[in-house]
Amino acid sequence: MYTAGAWPQNRRITISDLQAATDRGERWSMLTSYDVLTAGIFEQAGVRALLVGDTSAELVLGHDSTLPVTMDQLITMVRAVVAGTRTALVVADLPFGAYQAGPEVAFANAVRHLKEGGAQAVKLEGGRRVLPQVRTLTAAGIPVMGHLGLTPQSVNVLGGMRRVQGRGDAGEELLADARALEQAGAFAVVLESVPAELGGRVSGALRIPTVGIGAGPLCDAQILVWQDMAGLTSGRLPRFVKQYADLHGELLAAASRYVGEVADGSYPDQVHSYA
Repeated sequence: MYTAGAWPQNRRITISDLQAATDRGERWSMLTSYDVLTAGIFEQAGVRALLVGDTSAELVLGHDSTLPVTMDQLITMVRAVVAGTRTALVVADLPFGAYQAGPEVAFANAVRHLKEGGAQAVKLEGGRRVLPQVRTLTAAGIPVMGHLGLTPQSVNVLGGMRRVQGRGDAGEELLADARALEQAGAFAVVLESVPAELGGRVSGALRIPTVGIGAGPLCDAQILVWQDMAGLTSGRLPRFVKQYADLHGELLAAASRYVGEVADGSYPDQVHSYA
């Protein structure tokens, strides 16, 4: 199990702890989580921050995009992740429609994530267009993580979820967005599906941590969707996904053995029955 650096053992990791790790050159990891059991496992493994992401719309609720998930649904999952952890920083996504209308709407929903869910920070998508929201939240003491590059809530504008962002002149725009988010008070910026060279440029230009997901090895931290990382999802996956296990195969095999033993009467046996 990985351990390194001066990470707290008896309290929640804070955004200051993440910044300190970045300042000392230590890369840290982040995963999505939506339930109490995976949250505890990931924390035990040394994952420093957990994102209760709007990807739950697809991977938990069965939608074909992130757009349908609601604040109420996410808050329920945030509570579960917080309950399953002691030290990991829990970041809650602001879903589509929860902040785009302006700072007041963003503030009301961010407060719900902290008060009702117990999250320690929120994440929202966009650059200079959401600076008023970022300023309002950070001024109120709510830590904000930005998200640039491929932004899933803009899937209908971007033309799909497989397109690399930030090539050519768009790279300069993304860099300007990242700098603006830092100046507005964001404590970190997710960079999704951008060229590795651009990920390195942005990381070098910012003091705050960059969190890469398909943004190359020069980001300060990395995040993956846990079902992708653990091999629970199948089919065509983004190029940046590395699968560290085959949970799909393992779970299928276990369920198949269970079905077979029930069918042939070998389960439950005497060992698994009460006298």
